[in-house]
Amino acid sequence: MNYKSICLLFLLFTFKIISAQQAHYPDKPSIHGMLLMGMETIYAEHLPMFHQPHDYQIILELEFSKADLEQYRTSRLAFPEEFVYTIEPEVFVLPEMVNKTKVFKANVYRGHFERGGFKLLDSISLKIKQVVYYKQFDKDNPRPVDLQYILFGNMKEQFLSHLISRKPDFHEVLSVKLSDVKQMKTDKSYQLLVLKERENRVPFSWSKSKAMILGTKRPVSFINHKQLYVEFGDLE
Repeated sequence: MNYKSICLLFLLFTFKIISAQQAHYPDKPSIHGMLLMGMETIYAEHLPMFHQPHDYQIILELEFSKADLEQYRTSRLAFPEEFVYTIEPEVFVLPEMVNKTKVFKANVYRGHFERGGFKLLDSISLKIKQVVYYKQFDKDNPRPVDLQYILFGNMKEQFLSHLISRKPDFHEVLSVKLSDVKQMKTDKSYQLLVLKERENRVPFSWSKSKAMILGTKRPVSFINHKQLYVEFGDLE
């Protein structure tokens, strides 16, 4: 076998590997806006829709540079009544970025990046430190009977995100304070909570301040809560 034949075989082999890798991520590249939460640890949740390539509920822990983190925290302290902070990332394939690439550029906004938000940081580098929650929507999945929320965070800050199931639905994110923060000490990155209110596309009314950890008899109670974000239109 001559040199040209060997090179051709190598190129064909490389092409097959690349094609196989790409086959795992059939989504088209797009801009995937995310909601930012937290002061100590920074979390980001993808702003989902039910059509491709945005049909994912994903929560990430992000790593900022020291200088960028300081500027973000300073803005949070200076504008305490502004709960919504978002990022406008560069174009990428979402599952590939989350599961493989891990580092991307993004603009950070105080407010919603598509709804008149103020650009706070321009084209900064962000790293995905941990995937907290990851699920692609399945139109065949049944809607839960009762409201379910994803509990995530740490000993200092805790958050709830409404578990999105099927069209139509809503996206709600809240900061909460657990009565017993030791319940955050677990080897799991999140816990699913069941709230005894009907799942009828209405955010949690907080008429009761208790929930149950899904699949257990362990209760979780909250001292207080604050709604950070709610969206209906994108999930019609």
